Amino acid sequence: MADSPEQDLSTSTKLAIERTRLAHERTLMAWVRTATSLISFGFTVYKFVQYLRESQGAPRAGQLGHGSSAG
Repeated sequence: MADSPEQDLSTSTKLAIERTRLAHERTLMAWVRTATSLISFGFTVYKFVQYLRESQGAPRAGQLGHGSSAG
């Protein structure tokens, strides 16, 4: 009886397992890269909209003048 199941595998099977593991790793890294890009793009759009609002002189939410001081 073999000590471990890996001893029973042929060389081509071992290489196929390694290729599959590396393919999974590449796929995961692609998902991480895509998620990071989308987050960066979201921040860029937010800052651009913020810049447009400031350049047009539109008031911010805290500057609407609906304060609680009615005098």
